[in-house]
Amino acid sequence: MKKLLLLFFLLAPGWVIAQTTAPAAGPTINFCGLDLALTPGCTPESKYSVRCQDYQMTWMYLDYNMMRTFPEQFAQQIQKKHKHTERQPLDCFIMNSPSKGFRLSYPTEAGGMAYELIAYGVANGQPVMIQLTLTTDPDKTADLPELPRQIVRLSK
Repeated sequence: MKKLLLLFFLLAPGWVIAQTTAPAAGPTINFCGLDLALTPGCTPESKYSVRCQDYQMTWMYLDYNMMRTFPEQFAQQIQKKHKHTERQPLDCFIMNSPSKGFRLSYPTEAGGMAYELIAYGVANGQPVMIQLTLTTDPDKTADLPELPRQIVRLSK
């Protein structure tokens, strides 16, 4: 009886943990310490990039010194790469923290338009810059795809 009771106390904690562990719901990404489920049609390209049917999202963790100059340099590189780029300032939120950025639009080689939101700020104590490339021009947060909407909120 003592052996049976000892066996029960040794196995019970593992059985309880096994019962409470949720099965994996599918692929996820980690953004500033937050695990987010990928929506159908999306695949991670790296730890810092996701490609979906209608958009691509990339993010870079920066240090505070880089935050002062890098986003501007990055936007200028995009403008040099794509002729006839229009640029507007962007006020937004990254994970509910006020952030700044740029809204870029330019014609594509295929004859359409591409729209890029470059947002930068501090989320969960981590300086970060996000590049979101879309095939449609988002006017408000509801216009963003589901996954980016969990990270970025437009001020409009």
